[in-house]
Amino acid sequence: MKSQLEKELAIARGLVEEFLMDDPFPAKVRPAALQEAVRLYPFRGGKRLRPVLALWSCGAAGGEPVRALNAAAAVEIYHNWTLVHDDIIDCDELRRGKPTCHVELRNRGAGELGLDPVRARKFGTDFAILAGDLQQSWALDVMLRSTDRGVSAETTLAMARRMQSFLGRELISGEAMDVEFEYRSGRPSLPELTEMIRGKTGALLAFSAECGAMAALDTPDWNAPDVAALSSFASELGFAFQLLDDLLGVFGDEQTFGKPLFSDFREGKPTLLFLRAMAALPPEEQAELDSMMNRASYSAEDGRRIRCLLEKSGARDALERDAAESSEKALASLARLPENRFRSLLEALAEHLLKRNV
Repeated sequence: MKSQLEKELAIARGLVEEFLMDDPFPAKVRPAALQEAVRLYPFRGGKRLRPVLALWSCGAAGGEPVRALNAAAAVEIYHNWTLVHDDIIDCDELRRGKPTCHVELRNRGAGELGLDPVRARKFGTDFAILAGDLQQSWALDVMLRSTDRGVSAETTLAMARRMQSFLGRELISGEAMDVEFEYRSGRPSLPELTEMIRGKTGALLAFSAECGAMAALDTPDWNAPDVAALSSFASELGFAFQLLDDLLGVFGDEQTFGKPLFSDFREGKPTLLFLRAMAALPPEEQAELDSMMNRASYSAEDGRRIRCLLEKSGARDALERDAAESSEKALASLARLPENRFRSLLEALAEHLLKRNV
């Protein structure tokens, strides 16, 4: 039997999905291959966490959630363009178990246009970049139509401005930092990696909650107390979730986690967990842990040794404390809002996302 949270999530997701399916913006995109690419990720579904945050933040701030439906759809579309471009940068072939946008387009170029492999790959990449560009335009167009929901023109413009300035700058800067890390001769520092996560992951979550609250209160002031409280809640929630992901990627159960363990080690990707351990271990054990990076596979003994070093260094305990601290900050920010059904739903969502066994 579904929990009340699951039922409420399904209702919120359904509102967003219906909006996306019915929205007229993509219909005039041409050619057909580009139109389908623009719709591809938004129509695939997913957790829809960001639009849910927008809708429920609107409710928590005292508004009817549907008032923030355009804002919710806009943040979902915005999120999807970042995924399209991220998949190109990372050369990923799959997204949610299906071919990524550039791969779908590559296959289309090979099949329908009869392109050779080199030209088909370029066609796929070129059109995926264009699809992401159009999704940015679609997101802004949808946000600017928040006036259709009774949001004032002044507030609507403020939300659009905030999306184009704060969100665009912080998210893309975070992504750029992540890309730059791969090209450096040395590893990032703990503050640098934290800043990257706060930008790449946290900015969109914070904005999702912000614009929902701004729509509810019909205020252009993103520093208004309730708006700032919900923004802080979402930002800290996202950071705590990322820390738990780092921990589960090493100490979790693979089937429950849903992804292969040690994938960050396999890819040579430093995490906060790894960097904390490297800062605390003696030189010989630093070298040993470092040698575990970039391996094609990990034996059971390799896994045990990695866990041993991470625990011996105190990195596991430190990250668990950091995750708990961010969780507490998130809930403390949310507690500044008056009690109502949607604040309770946000509390339940936070508990659902953060109560994962490590």
